[in-house]
Order: sequence, then structure tokens, then C-alpha cells
Amino acid sequence: MKRRDFLKSFGVGSLGYSVLNVQSAQAFPQPPRVIAPRNPRAQRLLRNPGSKSVLIVGAGLAGLSAALELSERGYKVVVRDAMDIVGGKLAVRRETNAAGTFWVEHGLHMWFDNYHVFKNIRDRLGVNGNFRPFNEVQFKFKDYEDETIKSEPPIYPVNLLNILKNSPNMNFLDAAGTLNTIREVLFFNYKNNYERLDNITFAELAKQRKVNKKFYDIVMEPAASVTLNDPNTISAAEMCLYMHLYFLSHPKAFNREVTTKDHYTGLLKPWVEKLQKFGTRIVLSSPVEGLEIVDGQVRGVVGESAKYDSVILATDVGATKRILARSVAQDSESELLLTKLQSCVNPLKVAPPYKVLRVWFDKKPNDTIPDCLETPQHRPINLLARFELLEDESRAWANKTGGSVIEFHLYATPELVGLSDSEVWPTIRNTVLDIMPEMADANVIASSVGSYENFTSFECGQGLLRPTSTEPQKLGVSNLTFAGDWLKTDYPSALMERAVCTGREAANSICFADGVREEGLVVTADFGPGLI
Repeated sequence: MKRRDFLKSFGVGSLGYSVLNVQSAQAFPQPPRVIAPRNPRAQRLLRNPGSKSVLIVGAGLAGLSAALELSERGYKVVVRDAMDIVGGKLAVRRETNAAGTFWVEHGLHMWFDNYHVFKNIRDRLGVNGNFRPFNEVQFKFKDYEDETIKSEPPIYPVNLLNILKNSPNMNFLDAAGTLNTIREVLFFNYKNNYERLDNITFAELAKQRKVNKKFYDIVMEPAASVTLNDPNTISAAEMCLYMHLYFLSHPKAFNREVTTKDHYTGLLKPWVEKLQKFGTRIVLSSPVEGLEIVDGQVRGVVGESAKYDSVILATDVGATKRILARSVAQDSESELLLTKLQSCVNPLKVAPPYKVLRVWFDKKPNDTIPDCLETPQHRPINLLARFELLEDESRAWANKTGGSVIEFHLYATPELVGLSDSEVWPTIRNTVLDIMPEMADANVIASSVGSYENFTSFECGQGLLRPTSTEPQKLGVSNLTFAGDWLKTDYPSALMERAVCTGREAANSICFADGVREEGLVVTADFGPGLI
């Protein structure tokens, strides 16, 4: 086969794959891209500290990220949240049950190598000692042998070849049947990703390109499931972005870390303490009913007297819609702007409801069950995590009692929505025993259920609709910005990293308007690795 024809088999030279893609791939691995401040010579601190006030609605990662930038620069910052705890989708509650008193997370999270802005935040908070590497993923299937996937060594494409070499299920011929889809990631181009692929589901793309069934079942479908979206409706553009960010953009992209302590002790508490050191007020159990817009600017909260120079809506999709729906415009110009704000957010959706169940058992599973196990063919369980192997508090309890603390992630499971908390464990017990039959005689000492409907939808068409953090300013509301993982960015980002990136973007917008130096961003490269 001629080199030209070989490249065409991957789509190189065809529609959507520019010369720029191929040229950029030759320099792989590409280093992260630096987005420098627009005003590098501006002063770093507000000229008159405390003279500018900012209301941040939402104490999740996006809100805390924005608060960190602004509070360090001398702004008077107030963070409000409707919940009684900080963290948003990373929130941790203190819970007492029959097993004792514990910090219980919203669910297990992992921090990936491409979380560049989050790394910067962790450095500034001094919490890196609370994290440890977690560089492999283990799977348990019904139709295949157990699988362990890790990206080693950090040399492309040897890392990919080793995955196939070490797999008990896949071989090089299986992978060859995926090239028509893998090319979307090998020659990934963030600039046209959504325009090309947001109108088709990932499952449809795989079917059209005749992806090998083993490769889809073992690698692709599980990746779609952990987004908390239905794999059959998730956008192909979103999945190609995730594969770029979390696997192929760099040989170390698959590497990740987990906390050795609960998320509150290991991250959120030091973050709050840092903000309070700079005078930030964090007001919990304080919902914002709506915003008051006067003369084209947000002046405060409906029904309250406090006024602010700037406002950041760092809330999830549902909360942002509710706040804007209840907002009040005091003049005709503001009415028009409010309508525009509502129109840019209302088409956005949330993912299906999901539950996270944590169970304290009087017995431990076999050693063959790792600290984290993905179970894509054991619905409604998508993942289980053994917290007595992950975090200090659960480890101490397990060492003392001989028991185990296991969390079960139950994603996109509408059949569980109407169940009471006490009904969840009996409903999934038989599936758990399919995975861990040795737990048949284990007794449940206590359990805790989190029921949520707040995750961003990544189904077809949503990517093209997402506003940017500064969309309100583009629409004419000069002192309002958005922040959150539901927005779009001009560079590859997703999930927790997108939340902290857009929080920084929102803060930068305020700083720039006030002549205060912005904080730069380090972001993942726009292009995939190519063939070699």
C-alpha cells in the first residue's frame, strides 16, 4: 500500500483532517499550551483592596476556583450556596450511622494528568501530600476475562501496543477493526470537533465505522458510562474529547491520582481555610432566589439590599436556570438582556438521575477485588470502590473491625429513581454477589445513599449550544459571568478541570476590567498524536 493510501485509510487528507493536524502530530507528545494573561504588565493586586465586591453563587469547584483568584487579589468576595456544605459535585457530608461517624463523599473522584489548572490550585493550597498515584483501571465483565488497562511506558505508540499485548481479550486484529473511529482521536482537532461530531451519538459513530465489538465493549462503552450519561445518547464529539484528554493526548494522560483522605479533609477544608485567610465570606444554606438587573447590570439578589460590583453564577445547569427564571429586570433594557440570558441557558439539559451507595460490611471481599473496579456489564452498577483501601478514615475502621467500606456507583438508572434509600441495597444485592460471590454471608452494618440529578448532559447537540464563561458580557450584561463544567472553553477541558478553568476565566474577566493582572492557564494541546 502506498503511504498516501495508508494515510487516507485514517482520514488524513479527507474532509475534516487538515495538514495542520498531521504537522502537529509529528511533534508528539505536544506540551501543554500556555494561555498567558492579556495584561501581563498590570498590577497583581486591586489598587484599593476591598473596594470591589463580588458575589459568587455556588460553592462548588467553579465557585471556589473563582474565589481563590479574586480573594488573593484584594477583592471583597462573598460565596453563597444553597447546600449546607461546600464542594458541589465534590461535596462531603459528615454522617453518623450504626458503623460510626464518617466523612461520606458525593462519590469517588480521580484527578488526571491533564488537570493542569487543578494542579496549580493544589500547589497553591499545599495539599499534594494528600494524593497518591492511581495509574491503572481494572474491569470485570460477564462476557470477557478480567481486564487491566494502563498506559506504559510513556512512549507513543508503544503504550497503546502494550495495552493490546497484555490484554487477555484483545489483540492487534481486534484493534485494527477500530481504526476508522480511532482516527477521530488520533487526528483529533478540538477546533472543529463539535461542528463535525456533535450531531451523532458515540454509539452511532462506532456502528457506522464498524468498530470491533470487543474494543467497543471493553474500552469505549465503559468510558461513556462513567460520564453518568447514557452511552447510547452521548455525543461522539464529547467522547472523542474525553479520549483525547484522558488517554491519547499524551502517553501520561491516562495517569491519575486519588486522595488518601476524604475529599473534605484532603482538599476542600484547606481550600476554605485559604479563602477565609483572605477574608472571603462563605455563606451556606443560603439559596439565591434570583438576580436583580438594573440598567443592564446585575446589582444584587432579589429581595436583598446588598449590592455588588460583579456577580459570578457558578451553579450547575438546573440551578442556573432556576435563578435566571426568578430574576427580576427593573427596566426595559434589562428585560431584554434577561430574556437573552435565559435563552442561552434554557436549551441545556442535565444527565439522567444517579445514585451513589456506600455500604459498611462486617467482612472484606477477596483480595482479587481491587480498590476500584469498573463493572460495565453488571448494570445498574457501573463502578465499585473499596474505601478501606483508598482512604485513611475507612482504612482505620476496617482494620479495627475486620469489615469493609464499599461504594457502588449507579449511573443512568431511572429504574432506581423511585426507590427509598432502604430499598437500594436489596435491589442491587444479587448483582453485587455476581461480582463478589464471597460476600453472600456478609452482614450490612450501615449504608448511605446519595441521590442526585445535577450532572451535565453530554448528549448530541448540547456541545454546540453551550455558552462560554463570558457569554453574559457578550449579550450585554457587563458585570455577570458564568462558571461550571456545563460551559464550553476555547481549549480541551472537561468535568472537574473545566469547572476550575471556567472559574478562573470568570475571575480573570473581572480582573481585566479592573486593570488587575489575570492568572494564566495551562491547558491540554488541541491536536491528537497522529500515527507516529
